[in-house]
Amino acid sequence: MYQSLIALFLLILVQLPVKASDPLRLVVLAPDLANNLVVMEASEQIVGIIANPSLQALLPEAAVVGDHQLLNVEQILGLEPDWVIAWEGGNPESQLQRLESLGLNLLRIRTERLTDLPQQWSQFGVLLDREPQAERLISQFEQGLAELQKRDAKPVRLFYELWHDPLMSLNGSSWIADIFELCGAENILGASYEAYPQIGEEAVLAGNVELILASSELPEHWREKWRKWPQIPAVAQDQLYTVNADDLHQLTLNTLRGVREVCLAVERARQVY
Repeated sequence: MYQSLIALFLLILVQLPVKASDPLRLVVLAPDLANNLVVMEASEQIVGIIANPSLQALLPEAAVVGDHQLLNVEQILGLEPDWVIAWEGGNPESQLQRLESLGLNLLRIRTERLTDLPQQWSQFGVLLDREPQAERLISQFEQGLAELQKRDAKPVRLFYELWHDPLMSLNGSSWIADIFELCGAENILGASYEAYPQIGEEAVLAGNVELILASSELPEHWREKWRKWPQIPAVAQDQLYTVNADDLHQLTLNTLRGVREVCLAVERARQVY
C-alpha cells in the first residue's frame, strides 16, 4: 500500500509545473514596452532593447539590437532570450516571423487604445510571475483616469498638430484620441478615414476649432503660422498649447501625466467660451 502511495505522489509531483530558478531573459523591441516592464521591477531581466536614447540611459546594461524597423537577428540570438517582446504593427512582421522560425519565443503586444495598457501589464504579470505588481499598476492607472475623466462637460472642439510640414494630425483610432475624449474634447478629425490625416490650415478654420494642441516635437515657433488665421476661435482666444510628446505618444504609466496636461488645456479653453 505504501509503495502505491509513494508511486502516486511521485506521479503527481512530476506533473506539477516547475518554475525556472533563473529569471527570464527578455529582449524588448519597443521603448514603451520596455518602460512598462521597468515599472514592474523587471529591469534586470531586460537583456536587449532597440535604439532609443532615453531607454538606453534607463537600461545601460542592455544590448542595443537595432531599431524598431531593422533588427539585428544574430545579436538577438546571441543574447539567448527566453522571450522576445515585440510591438505588433510597429516591428516588421517579416523579421518577427524570422525570429519565430529560429525557435525564439515571441510575445506580440498591440497597443491601440488606453484600455490596452492594463491588459499589457496583466500579460506581463503572468509571464514574469509578478501579478501583484501588475495589479498595483493597473489600479493606479485606472484610478488616475477615473479621477480625470470629464462627464457631462461642454465639449471643446480640438485640433492636434502632430507634425507641421506637412500639417498632420490623427483620427479617432488611437489612445491619444481616447485621451481627448476622456478630457471632454471633440477631435475635429476623429471621423477621418486615415489614421494620420494630412490637411491644410483652411480645414482647421472650417472646423471652428476652439483649442489647438501641438506635439512638443514641433519647432518652438509652431504658433506663428496660426497668427494669420484670427478667424479661428483658438487663435483669437490664444488657446494654443504644447503638450509633452513622450507622455502622449508612448502608452506607459507616464501617460497619466499626459492626460492631466491635456485635460488642463481643455478646461482652460472651456472657461474661455
